[in-house]
Amino acid sequence: MEIYGLYTVHKNEKNADGFSYPVHSHSSHEILIVTKGNCGIVIGDTEYELGKNDAALMFGNEEHGLLIHEAPFEFFAVQFIPRVCEEVALDPMLSALSAFCGGKSGSALTLNDSVFPAVAACMRRMCDERSDTNTEMYFTYIKSVLYELLHNSTPKTGVAVRRKSATAANTELMNAVTDYIGANLNSIKDLSFIENEFHYSNSHVNRLFRSALGISVWRYITVKRLDMAYNLIADGTDAKRAAEYSGYNDYSVFYKSFVKHFGTSPSMVKKGKRSGTA
Repeated sequence: MEIYGLYTVHKNEKNADGFSYPVHSHSSHEILIVTKGNCGIVIGDTEYELGKNDAALMFGNEEHGLLIHEAPFEFFAVQFIPRVCEEVALDPMLSALSAFCGGKSGSALTLNDSVFPAVAACMRRMCDERSDTNTEMYFTYIKSVLYELLHNSTPKTGVAVRRKSATAANTELMNAVTDYIGANLNSIKDLSFIENEFHYSNSHVNRLFRSALGISVWRYITVKRLDMAYNLIADGTDAKRAAEYSGYNDYSVFYKSFVKHFGTSPSMVKKGKRSGTA
């Protein structure tokens, strides 16, 4: 469904520590609603507090970021690009919402108590559907949610914030990605976590890593895994078990990577006869 930019997220966090979406942007529009807890969200140059019954609307290419303040915290988010047939055309509604938000390319709103359950149900349905073909269903629900935001919500008052420079935002993103890798080193299967967790493309984050570290994200993960395995083996762990702990399912792949990177075999490391590192 890439042609429509459709992407859904449902997060239910029990712990607020260390969880955030660094400041980022994407070409798709985004609707986010909070059903539990509260958070701070920056949209452009304004910061808002969001709690239950609150929603955030971000138009395409607007920078935004989120930080949980209180858990348990739950939100639903849907990203979309309104390239659809006329019967579910969203452009007029989005234009009206832009005016409703004071001409800004994004805002936070509080939904009326009477409509919030229905809006939450629509968002939940979209996030739980996991359909790659039923685009009509998604846009029908999106239109319903936008209608309620336009007719049954009140804009929230935010606080002006100083927009982060691109360099600061990139540094924050890199730190967040490396922290995630460190916490999930042995379970990462591919780079899909970049889009799923941080809402950035693999190519963008790879460019940051190559610019700052001279290596790709996957090479960074590989080096961290090999370092973990090396330390485990040096401490007496069996090489095959160290490979498994470090995220390798195929020992032959691990062995070749290990020798190429360190210039010695796992057995030599275990014997304390390392010949050098690559």
